[in-house]
Amino acid sequence: MPSFPVHSARLLLSSLVCASLAACSPFKTQHPTSNVTVPSHFAALPATTPDTDLTKWWTAWQDPLLSHLIEQALAANPDIKSAQARVRESRAYTKEAKSALYPTVGVMGSMMGGGMDWRHPVPPLLKMAAPDIQDPATDGHIAGLTMAWEPDIWGGKTATKRAAQHMSLATEEILHGTHMAIAADVAANYLTARGLQQRLTLLDQSITTLQSLKHYASARFNAGQTTQADIQTIQAQIDSMQAQQPLLHAYLDACRHRIAILAGVPPEQAPELPLSVGFPYTVPAVPTAALPSTVLERRPDIRLQKNILEANFQRLISAKTDLLPRFGLEFFGGDGRLRFDGLPGVSGSGGLMAVNAYLPLFTAGRIHAQINAADAQLDQAVAGYDKAVLTALSEIEDAYENRFSADQNTTHLTAQVAALAKATSQATGLYEGGRFTMQDVLTTRMKKIAAQDDLASARTQRALATVQLARALGGGWNADAMPGTSAPPAAEQKR
Repeated sequence: MPSFPVHSARLLLSSLVCASLAACSPFKTQHPTSNVTVPSHFAALPATTPDTDLTKWWTAWQDPLLSHLIEQALAANPDIKSAQARVRESRAYTKEAKSALYPTVGVMGSMMGGGMDWRHPVPPLLKMAAPDIQDPATDGHIAGLTMAWEPDIWGGKTATKRAAQHMSLATEEILHGTHMAIAADVAANYLTARGLQQRLTLLDQSITTLQSLKHYASARFNAGQTTQADIQTIQAQIDSMQAQQPLLHAYLDACRHRIAILAGVPPEQAPELPLSVGFPYTVPAVPTAALPSTVLERRPDIRLQKNILEANFQRLISAKTDLLPRFGLEFFGGDGRLRFDGLPGVSGSGGLMAVNAYLPLFTAGRIHAQINAADAQLDQAVAGYDKAVLTALSEIEDAYENRFSADQNTTHLTAQVAALAKATSQATGLYEGGRFTMQDVLTTRMKKIAAQDDLASARTQRALATVQLARALGGGWNADAMPGTSAPPAAEQKR
């Protein structure tokens, strides 16, 4: 068992006591605050509004195909897999930063052997009596335990660990934001494709109606009741609508291809969208949020900027501790043996302990420059957080306005379609009574189909506005999807 001199133990104890007495740093790092005042409620909503659960907002559409496509993309999207890998990487860095708080313990060992060249060679008479005698050889070994530890007296390493924890949480928020974006992207392309399918159906109806009108005009021309110009005008309308068909089909295929890419499969494996499933869709009610502060706490981009701010705050604390003295402990305990030929071997065990202290006196301004840089980075993080909050509030208000205006537009167009449907029915009755011509009936029918096309476009815009609103409110991700994550301890105000 190794023993230590009394004065060494006293030196160690004195150093630790002095360090403990100095544990309260003279440097105070004030935690920054945001310069943005969050409103008490949204301008587009009443002051008291219930909070809609938006974890899986797409289930409110009651469309099994839409839910399947979104879940498929969330499980296989390459961007999500990349974000998951970044989370694992950041967690590993957090463990690395945490390890600096603990002692480093290791074992060492060595063996040696060789010959000795004595300053006084073997006597000649002895050499003559024993010609084979050689200079003696030597061998030996040593093995021991080493330990080194730098106590985190000023909290610099703890601050570094907390900074790593916040950056790890920031990467998780990137993952959550990716989940949110992928779900919204799939839904937007799906709903756009559904709207295009409805418009293509209406386009076919328009072409069929115009062809009937052309046939009627041709009969009147043969009877001398109209001119060739009327027939050519109708044919031009038919050509114009037929020219729209390939464009709408291409747009529809592009939406399907985008859904396939989001799900991590080639465009050739794009999903089919049969009209018998999930069509026509029903737009759910307007999602609401109780408080703006609640929404901001739910949005991954705000949570990301908040963690970046906290990480920079901890880095500033760590940078300031570099101005203070550092203390370290080193220990070695070992056992060894040394043997010479012809002489008794020497063996024994022992230990060494050292206390190190370091105080920077002159660094040519390096430490202060690092502190100034960390302080500037913290200011940047505060500005980034404020910008993210303002952007989020603006996106939410705009999303509500878009949804409410889309509701009004859809209501007016629905009334227009209903009125034209009634007019078409009346025109058909008047035609059967001999008071209207077939041209009057077909013309009224074309107006109704055109209004239906406008309504289909408006419904698509209303659906997209709903998706945009759900995303703006921070819906589409679940914190439970990343178990085992806990927030780091609250940042200390004084160091």
